[in-house]
Amino acid sequence: MEYVKKFPKEVSFETKDFFKGYQLSSKLGIEVDYIDMINGHEFYQKEAESVHIYYILEGSGIASINEKMYKLESGDTVEIPINTEFAFKGKMKMIEIMNPPFNPETHLDTKKNDLNF
Repeated sequence: MEYVKKFPKEVSFETKDFFKGYQLSSKLGIEVDYIDMINGHEFYQKEAESVHIYYILEGSGIASINEKMYKLESGDTVEIPINTEFAFKGKMKMIEIMNPPFNPETHLDTKKNDLNF
């Protein structure tokens, strides 16, 4: 088993003008991503299976989580339980941990992101 890993230099996933993500492969049943958030999420989203934990490395923004607003800044940790609607807006670099890993069949974009930052 490989114990020390590096994020890839090539983008693993992206939404143009919103964010770029770099994904580590893991055999532990979790997903670890480095996200360079350029503007925020394009849509509010919900996950039917996965919990998300975000750690804000740098930058700032806002989050709407179940219609409650939060200011985000470097050093914050954000926990998103399953079936919780959320969206971010702002320019941030963050680490995301998902358990279990992302599954497009259980992901739902609910509405266009209308947050202002």
